[in-house]
Amino acid sequence: MSDGEIELSPEEILELIAQNAEMRRLLGEHQWSGLTPTKSGGVCPECCGPKRGGHRPGCAINAVVDSPNFR
Repeated sequence: MSDGEIELSPEEILELIAQNAEMRRLLGEHQWSGLTPTKSGGVCPECCGPKRGGHRPGCAINAVVDSPNFR
């Protein structure tokens, strides 16, 4: 093992995979939960894009949610 490398056990890797999946699930579920005006469908807390119109260009949440690895 070289300097700066971290060695993980198979159990630790599985735990990280499970945590990542849960974080992605929550991100997808709450991507439109920013400050929401009355009678609004919601806005993204990162880019303030409206749910109707979608995320704004360069939005970090959109980049994750639209990634091919997002489940």
